[in-house]
Amino acid sequence: MKRKRLLMATCNYWNSPFQVGSHHLARGFVRAGWEVAFVSDPISPWHLLGGQAKDVRERYDLYQHNGTTDCDGHVWAYVPGALLTPHNKPLLRTRWVGERWAQLSWPRLIETLRARGFGEVDLVYCDSVAHVGWLKEIVCQKSLYRITDCLSGFTKATPVALNLERELAGSVDLVVYAARSLEEYVKALLPKSMAYLPNAVNYAHFNAGPYPAPPEYAAIARPIAIYVGAMDVWFDYRLMDEVVARLPDVSFVLIGPDELAKQRLRARPNLHLLGRRAYRDLPAYLHHADVGLIPFDVANHAELVRSIHPLKLYEYFACGLPVVAVEWEELTYLKSPAHLCRGTEDFVLAIERALSNRFAKTELQSYAAAHDWGQRVATLLSHLGHPMEQERGGW
Repeated sequence: MKRKRLLMATCNYWNSPFQVGSHHLARGFVRAGWEVAFVSDPISPWHLLGGQAKDVRERYDLYQHNGTTDCDGHVWAYVPGALLTPHNKPLLRTRWVGERWAQLSWPRLIETLRARGFGEVDLVYCDSVAHVGWLKEIVCQKSLYRITDCLSGFTKATPVALNLERELAGSVDLVVYAARSLEEYVKALLPKSMAYLPNAVNYAHFNAGPYPAPPEYAAIARPIAIYVGAMDVWFDYRLMDEVVARLPDVSFVLIGPDELAKQRLRARPNLHLLGRRAYRDLPAYLHHADVGLIPFDVANHAELVRSIHPLKLYEYFACGLPVVAVEWEELTYLKSPAHLCRGTEDFVLAIERALSNRFAKTELQSYAAAHDWGQRVATLLSHLGHPMEQERGGW
């Protein structure tokens, strides 16, 4: 039987250390028998002039080598290159660039896709308004837009980007959103059809084992409270600084890009900033920790945080870790075993309780297992009128 074709136009690049919903859905579609083209936000020469950050080098490598393949060749991942790309800067934030940067791509993106067999597809999936212009040239049977955040809450969101999002949401067959708090935001975009599709977990990746302890842990005392993920402005640095100071006998390990953390967190003997780690290595860090943390700044970044449905909640649980999180609306909907906290004192006490109580790992892991990405793919295919075929492969 001929495999169906899915074209994914996404924010993130394929081998990013942040493996988010689009990555997992791509693998889920492959297991369901699809061929996938995973096209990320574009890169330009101006990105290279801005510095040699690791993510820029990795994106440029994908562009320079005409992409990469994965999942036994069923995923082709690519970063297009263009002279100008959308950005919140003069000239680059115009509608012309927002819609027509692909006309300045080299090699021409549309021609590259057609040569790969993705000029005509069964399904177009988009999670980034940067791709609105060129997607109009793709012939597809079905289309969807996936919303995981409130775009208007980001400083990069220009008036042009917000207008393009409205046009995209109104043109596709289905808009799916990852947090219940996004429902009204999505309704205001006037989609033809909409559905709640929350984040999930690659359960097999995080639950397998045993894992050897990471070498860094040899010099880090237990117990270990860990955070894995981005540490942007919506990370609550004030809360984390106070908690680290209040619990000197607990080692706090933070994994992720840490430039801002180094500026905003005071150095302490029990604070360990490990920087980025590859996605394949994360389970080892989690399995040898004692509690997982989600310290987001709800008070000062409510519009952003309230729309987050955190993957890390399920990833922590899949590793058998109790979770201590700041409380916001989306987390209360989930009725998970996490400790939900309001304020520093509550957060400190919750960590102490999590470390002193003997949790049944199987209970936490069972909760995560019920939220696997494979189930989300089946739900999505059902919404689109495609029956779920038997899963194959172990990506």
